[in-house]
Amino acid sequence: MARKNFVLDTNVLLHDPRAIFQFADNHVVIPIHVLEEIDNFKKDMNERGRNAREISRQLDRARNAGSLSEGIRLDSGGVLRVGFTNKPIPPALRTSQMVDNYILAVALEVRDAEPGIYTALVTKDVNLRVRGDALGLNAEDYASEKVDISELYPGTRELDLESALVDRFYQ
Repeated sequence: MARKNFVLDTNVLLHDPRAIFQFADNHVVIPIHVLEEIDNFKKDMNERGRNAREISRQLDRARNAGSLSEGIRLDSGGVLRVGFTNKPIPPALRTSQMVDNYILAVALEVRDAEPGIYTALVTKDVNLRVRGDALGLNAEDYASEKVDISELYPGTRELDLESALVDRFYQ
């Protein structure tokens, strides 16, 4: 199976702070602008804030393994790196300097730097996927919500105990 590049949007990391580990042996790119957005959410006292703090801690731990700008080898065999772009933002996006446009620019740069490698922008934002597609990017939804039923607590637990312990419990 050929390696792929996945450029992650902010909302993917805020939704699942472990998302960087969900792409097997592929390359995961986090645009520098995503880190700036994550920083803005760290003070929130809700799940989004907790996730922002968690992804920041994970990236800090990863940083100890090497350079995030060059790429860090993940246990899965993939590579995690922070992406930058030197390319100007495409003319169609210049009218608004939204962070999403910079994320799109990084995704375009990753795609153009390795034209033979499948590159996808991964986002939970429908409009960003549409805009990415309009720019010729592969744009995918992040779907980690698949739950393995065996991992869920069934509400009961069966234990094997000595009868004397059960009798003592009832006393």
